Amino acid sequence: MKEKLAKLIDVKSIVTLAVTANLIFVIDYVMLTGATVDDKVFLLFSNVVTMIVTYFFTKKNTETKTVE
Repeated sequence: MKEKLAKLIDVKSIVTLAVTANLIFVIDYVMLTGATVDDKVFLLFSNVVTMIVTYFFTKKNTETKTVE
């Protein structure tokens, strides 16, 4: 259990969760306040979040285990 928790609290997971939370905050802020956000800025930000999540969760482990 501790190993799984240690893997969850990894730098890549923290960055991914922080960026995703920020995107959710921006979407909620815009919806609740009725503020306007430039479409290009929002599209750029959401694409960056998608790229970060895709990169970190599809990256394969490069370590190879040797069998003796």
